[in-house]
Order: sequence, then structure tokens, then C-alpha cells
Amino acid sequence: MKLIHLSDLHIGKKVNDHSMIDEQRYILDQILEGVRAEKPDAVLISGDVYDKTTPPLEAVLLLDDFLNQLEIDGLKVLMISGNHDSAERLSFGAKRMAKSGLHIKSIFDGDLTPLVLGDDFGEVCFYSVPFIRMADVNHVYGTELSDYSRCFAKVVEEMHLDTTKRNVLLSHQFVSGASFSESESAVGGIDSISMEVYAPFDYTALGHIHKPQNIGSERLRYCGTPLKYSASEIGWEKSYTVVELGEKPAGSPYCELHLRTVPLIPRHDMIRIEGSFDQLLRKKTMENGFVTEDYVYAVLTDQDYINDPAVHLRVLYPNLMNVSYAGHGKTADSLPSLEGGSVENRTPLDIFSEFYTKMHDGAEPDPEQQVLLQKAIHEIWGEDGENI
Repeated sequence: MKLIHLSDLHIGKKVNDHSMIDEQRYILDQILEGVRAEKPDAVLISGDVYDKTTPPLEAVLLLDDFLNQLEIDGLKVLMISGNHDSAERLSFGAKRMAKSGLHIKSIFDGDLTPLVLGDDFGEVCFYSVPFIRMADVNHVYGTELSDYSRCFAKVVEEMHLDTTKRNVLLSHQFVSGASFSESESAVGGIDSISMEVYAPFDYTALGHIHKPQNIGSERLRYCGTPLKYSASEIGWEKSYTVVELGEKPAGSPYCELHLRTVPLIPRHDMIRIEGSFDQLLRKKTMENGFVTEDYVYAVLTDQDYINDPAVHLRVLYPNLMNVSYAGHGKTADSLPSLEGGSVENRTPLDIFSEFYTKMHDGAEPDPEQQVLLQKAIHEIWGEDGENI
């Protein structure tokens, strides 16, 4: 059985106040071409379909057109909500749309009935679990669990998996050990789930992390975003993942599995350029593959500040995203690292304090600021905030 794994479309997203809707339309058309060439049995979309809980009209229309095209091609589509989505909005009309092949699971209500598809090797059971918090699991099952791994393990336990069949999971969570970028909203490691929790599945189609990567093995994979959404993603190759499930021999814990990625070429790339103000003004189009219409993060090496450099640079670089100075303490290189390994056991308060210190030339946030931040964290996470 052939599957195409997508996630984190973030339709309607703005980067540095620049709308990405035209870029998203371009890349979704490219994905549609790939889907028609691959002829998969199903397309999996693992959350963060929209960038905001209240997406703009142009984002809703773009998603509608994308899904309609998949429906015209007669494809099964499985889609879950992510932390950026409004579960209620995404699930509107879900029962009616299921009749045409679009299966949406956006609200965690304890119903874990799988969608079952078949091929020459038998049945494949697809389990869809939208983004969940500990409070959701405790509410549904009447438990008082205080650990994300134990909560998700409880969900898997309630599936009562038949391991003689092939089982595929759609999940939008942060798995321990994942490496992420500045464009994710995950902060710290309070919501991380151990990779061992996902071990019973032949393949887990993960969403939430923007960098394409396997976690532990190719059976647990983030396919990443189809576009670059922050300066920290410059240099990454974006793609979608093609998954092929083979036979599951009797007595074997897993079926045969083959993965490959198909590169996605953006309409405009996202790049970083560095040099003096005068050098950047004289930079030539197509120099080392660079084109002025790319999304540009410019780093100035001048010792003195230039008055409104962005105003002048934008004449040459119409998609200029940001201008910073090398060596002045406030550059992209001096921002706190958000690599998964460096934050997994740290609290949001710790990470914000480090960010504040670096952005204020060594000054630490005062006690009153820390109290306000801790209050905001608690309001955002609710019950989960008590475990920070």
C-alpha cells in the first residue's frame, strides 16, 4: 500500500508580516502533481493544516481547493488537527465529507475506531489522534495522569491493536529527541512523548516538527513542512514522504516498509546574505544561484548602524524579511538555540529568560517580569501548566 505523508501546511501563515499564501498555493499545486504521478492509496495530513485557529478566508479557500482536487482524483484523505488548528472549525462537515473519502479527526473524544483499507497483503488499520493535551486524556478517561508519555500510552492502550495486522498512526505531538526550528510553537520539554510509546505501529505519520527526520527508526517520522517558515530553516530541503507498506509475515512485529522523499521546489527560496551595506546593494542577480526575489535575511557587517537600511535594501530585494547586524548582539546567530536536545529538560521560563538576556545585552528579566511570564504560561497551558 502506498501512502503520501504531509503535515504542517500552516495555510495562511505570515513570515515577518509577509503573507505566504501565494507560495503555499504554488507548493500545493506541486504536491498535487506529485500525488497524481504517484497514485497513492491514501494521503495523510498530520495536523497544523492552518496557521491560526481563525484562518483568513483566502486560507480556507485554498485548503478547500486542495482537498477538492484530491477528491476529484478519488483519493482517500486522512487529516488530523494540530495545535495551530481550531478543532471545531476543522471538523465542520466531517461526517458528510467522510462519504467522499475525506476523513477528518480533529476532536479527541475517545473514539479510536480505525479506518480500514485493504491491499493484496490484507488490511491496514489507520488510527487518527489529533493534537492532545494531558487535560484532554484525563477528561475522556477519568484519569489523573501527569506525564505526556503515560497519557499517550493510555490512548494507545485503548486502541486494542491487532498486531497481526498492519497499523498506521497519525499523530501531532513532540517526540523526545526531535530536532526543531524557531518556527515551531513547542517550548521546553514538558509536552514530549517517549518514542517507545509509538513502538506498536508499523508506521507513525508525525506532524508538529518542521524539520523532516526519522526518530529512532524510519517507522516514526516527521515529514516536515512543505515550505521554509523561518530563518532557522535556511538550507533545509523540503519534501513530502512516500510510504510503501509491504507484507507483514506471520509472527513478525512489523511489515516491510520503504520510505523515500520527493523534493519540493519553492517559488521563491529563503536565503541569508551577509556583507557590508554597500556590498549588498551591489550584489548581482543569479550570483551563486541567488536571485533578488528570494526571501532574504540580510546580515550587515558594518561597524556603524545604517539609517533605515531595510528601506534602501528593499529596492533591490523586494522580499526582504529582516535586517540584522553581525557582532552587535542582536543577530540571527545570537538568538537562543531551539534544538530539541538543548531544551528538552528546560522550562519555558528558563528559555525565555535566556532569550531575554541575549536580546538585552546580558540583563536578566526582573522578578516582576518572571511572575507575569509564569502567569501567562499557566493561562496558556491550563492544567498542564501546573507541571511546568
